[in-house]
Amino acid sequence: MATTHRDQDSYSSPAMQARRQRILEETRTLIAEQGIDGFSMMELCRRADVAKQTLYYAFGNKNLLIASAIRDFFEKYESGIPYHSPSGTLERMIERIVAIGRRNLRIRNYVAAIVAFYYSSSTGSELWTALHDIMTLPQRPYVEAIARARQLQPWADKQQLIDALDGQRLSVSNEWIHGRIDDKDMIDRLVIGHLSYLLGSVRGTTRRTIEATLRQISEIGAEAYVDALPDILPKTTPAQKPVMPDEMAG
Repeated sequence: MATTHRDQDSYSSPAMQARRQRILEETRTLIAEQGIDGFSMMELCRRADVAKQTLYYAFGNKNLLIASAIRDFFEKYESGIPYHSPSGTLERMIERIVAIGRRNLRIRNYVAAIVAFYYSSSTGSELWTALHDIMTLPQRPYVEAIARARQLQPWADKQQLIDALDGQRLSVSNEWIHGRIDDKDMIDRLVIGHLSYLLGSVRGTTRRTIEATLRQISEIGAEAYVDALPDILPKTTPAQKPVMPDEMAG
């Protein structure tokens, strides 16, 4: 039976939007508890108190639902980061990595589930691509900016560099998840690893700037570096940060 105009309006109503948000939050909780491979649509329906038909109408399929939940969480957290520096700068990229590291320290189980699924041979291409697009966001604006400025080495491909930096960050996260990197060292390892990798791909003033920044971060730490950045951007009211998956699970 065709969907009527009234039916369409009902799915965009405040009540339906609240239900959609509850579904996304419960999805993230289940990911943190059971991983993505063990994710159960039936259990989600029970926890969110919705019919399976509602899930498929709103999200299409399981993979799109999971991708929507991850992207929703990322975008809401991103909107609440009080950035000091404009997009496309080295400082902004470091701010973003530090913010992600601080967030991840609070949601270890959720991060473990995402990383495990990302590296799993059974991961479908549709969901892997959706995750990859989200995970490459922190470094993409800066790499694209230095490519436009012709500061990449001749052997460096822009997209390959973006992908490689993603892999480097995930590798550090995986080591941390398995207890081989202490909590207190994780953020510095993320940032220093990121910048060290970049050094082999850039030249000119960009290389000198990254070298100087690495020296400073090695002396005072990545968090202190970010906290000392001057406010270049106009002050805005940060959006409300989303509830952390591990907090919901706990």
